[in-house]
Amino acid sequence: MNTILMITLLLVIVAPAVVFVYRADRLTSHLTRVPFGFGPDSERIHDELVVLNLRRRDCA
Repeated sequence: MNTILMITLLLVIVAPAVVFVYRADRLTSHLTRVPFGFGPDSERIHDELVVLNLRRRDCA
């Protein structure tokens, strides 16, 4: 009985999460992915984000 209850709870929680992630991935598949932390451009992107954040603070 406990096994059936645990499997049911797992399906109720995991199934919607999987569907949500799948749909979100399909909706955003046309967007370019930003390589945070890995890849050849990650350091350059990090530096640009730091500069943009500093500029935003200076303009406020």
